[in-house]
Amino acid sequence: MIVAFVAGASIWPSVMRGSQSTVSFTSTTAAYSPAKTVLVYSTATSPVTNAKWLPATGNVISWSQASNYVGQYVTVEGTVVYTFFSSTSTTFLDFHYPFQGYFHAIIFASDLSSFSFSPSSFYLNKDVRITGTIQLYNGDPEIVVSSPSQIEVAYMGFSYP
Repeated sequence: MIVAFVAGASIWPSVMRGSQSTVSFTSTTAAYSPAKTVLVYSTATSPVTNAKWLPATGNVISWSQASNYVGQYVTVEGTVVYTFFSSTSTTFLDFHYPFQGYFHAIIFASDLSSFSFSPSSFYLNKDVRITGTIQLYNGDPEIVVSSPSQIEVAYMGFSYP
């Protein structure tokens, strides 16, 4: 149920009929009058949360600290700032550019069939959490990703396009 207040006039049917209701507020400008603000109430039976991350079950670290956790199963958090799709169909998700010397995630060609979308396009410029065992390759910390379930996207959870 939605109730609106426009320029001080209210329409308020009996929306609060029990203590189980949750009311959320949004404010917007009315299309017909840019100077008037509309406050919209909506009721729901459960609270709406806009949590950035789902509850973590293990150790969450920053991508910049990944080299301190080599050999450990952790969740690495950061923003994918650069992606690369190689000639061998390997996808790299980089958290720093240039990537040399910094943490990255790698998706091998043999695992791309697990993804119903292009990881290099979808994850670019998104805040993510990648879970797996950190290993070193040429001195750089990395996690090998074999499934989209290893990558949580901020405000999206494990849902994909």
